[in-house]
Amino acid sequence: MKRIEEFSMEGKNFVYIDFSNLIKNEEFVSLSSSVESVIANYPEKSLYTITNVENVRFDSNSKQIVANYLKNNKPYVKCGAIIGFDGIKKIMISSMLDLGGRKNMYFAFSREQAIEWLLQQN
Repeated sequence: MKRIEEFSMEGKNFVYIDFSNLIKNEEFVSLSSSVESVIANYPEKSLYTITNVENVRFDSNSKQIVANYLKNNKPYVKCGAIIGFDGIKKIMISSMLDLGGRKNMYFAFSREQAIEWLLQQN
């Protein structure tokens, strides 16, 4: 399964990041590092991201890993969407977004809904 996918639509650059079903902190670190390398190749404030967190298990360590990841990618991301959340996970992700200084995020129910919303953003 491909965990990082780059694509363009309507003149916008997107990166789809699939954190789904990750359980171990080592997996978070490895994928986060790979994503950071991809995202750093884009100009500042030019990228639209879609992050899938379906069936992810967060603990205090993975929560900090993801918060750092969000903070490191902030300069490159214009807007982002997160899919695959439930009530409790949404609260945890919201706190990680706050820790990462990210305010330009949207919670979507599907990849298609995320893309539709991101295409409407300037």
